[in-house]
Amino acid sequence: MVFNAIAFWLLVAAVPLWIYRWFAYSRLSAAEKQLFKRLVARRHERSIGFALRIFGFLTAFTAAVFVVVFGLRYLKYGTFHIPLYRDMFHTRLYSDVEPVDQALDTLQYDQVLPIAILTTCLLLSIAFTLVAAALRDINLIRRLHRKFSHLGHMSGTPAS
Repeated sequence: MVFNAIAFWLLVAAVPLWIYRWFAYSRLSAAEKQLFKRLVARRHERSIGFALRIFGFLTAFTAAVFVVVFGLRYLKYGTFHIPLYRDMFHTRLYSDVEPVDQALDTLQYDQVLPIAILTTCLLLSIAFTLVAAALRDINLIRRLHRKFSHLGHMSGTPAS
């Protein structure tokens, strides 16, 4: 439940960050835009690769926790039963909008626990990638704008 809330707030934070990124990009000059596009195209790691790496890490970590927890359960009780998400976590996030709550029940709460946790990992990796990509681009735009303004001041001064 905590990770669902973190993913939700990261998605909420991503919206103004992307709006600001587009605004900052629109304020760049044509040469700055061209250089920005070239820098973005030559990145060492694309956002999809980053998201897949985060998802893989979260999935591996979750699998390790599952092996430990359900292995201990098997050692103690001699059974291996994977419950539904709603049986394990009784607190829920409700919006008081019937279609949204039904979709939440179907996509998260009525799923088998490993599937529900994988969807949470997927949502968390997407949300984190959206925020990280926007922050990375905003930082790149600021540095690029600072370099170009510094070059503009340097070219305006007479050479000695």
